[in-house]
Amino acid sequence: MIDSYFFIPGDKPNYLSKIYKLNADYIVIDLEDAVSINKKQSAFELVLALTFNKNMFLRIPFFDNCYTTEQLKSLILKFDGQIVLPKINSIEDVNKVISLSEGNPLKMIVLIENPKSFIATEEILKAFSNQIHAIGFGSHDFCTITGIKHTLEHLAHYKRQLILYAKAFNVAFLDGVDLNLKNFDEFKKECVFAFESGADGKFMIHPFQLEELHKVDFMSEEEINQLQFVYEKVKNIPDDNIEVYTIEGKVYEKPHIIRIKYLMEKMERKYNNNLKS
Repeated sequence: MIDSYFFIPGDKPNYLSKIYKLNADYIVIDLEDAVSINKKQSAFELVLALTFNKNMFLRIPFFDNCYTTEQLKSLILKFDGQIVLPKINSIEDVNKVISLSEGNPLKMIVLIENPKSFIATEEILKAFSNQIHAIGFGSHDFCTITGIKHTLEHLAHYKRQLILYAKAFNVAFLDGVDLNLKNFDEFKKECVFAFESGADGKFMIHPFQLEELHKVDFMSEEEINQLQFVYEKVKNIPDDNIEVYTIEGKVYEKPHIIRIKYLMEKMERKYNNNLKS
């Protein structure tokens, strides 16, 4: 019920060759933390040789001085403006990246990874939400800088605040990566929390996590059955004709109906995609 954003290192040809077969909603090819300094240039060439798909984003190290301005511009163009912005501190940093696009439209994922970017989130969204696909929580960097223990209990407040910002400006919120690949209990817990808090997706780093995502019980069987029952009653009603309905003794207003239609249609899309894969 939340989308998967799957990271692939940009310097690994054997990984990159598999991206078109991955059962992920979105692919994030990484030229930043996943690629060492001495492999940045070879990764640049590999990425430019890829065939771009509409579900791909590219994380670019804009502020690490490892690529020339012309190289950064070519990467933005290659990925049709679908880029991930890491290590930002302010609205000025976002402005610098936007200037590299030379007027071409962008579809950015802005990473919130430190206290400065967290505080600047509202200002950034207010200025650039029309060019932002999502804000993503870089929770591990955030915890390293702040000294906060990386647990859901300690991070829930910050996640809820970022979700609120995202909803206010009609962009997606993407939950951070879970690094434990031996025990997926915390991963599943984080996924359920993200869904119930209004998040749209989650960053992932291993195929095991994609498999585990499909096993997560986002809703109880009773909740799903009720959702399906109501959906069958209202699915053909145009949004601008929705009224107030009483179904099995429960009142459903327009916001409830729109949410039900959104959830059911998303469930159906994911089910059909799983069948194809």
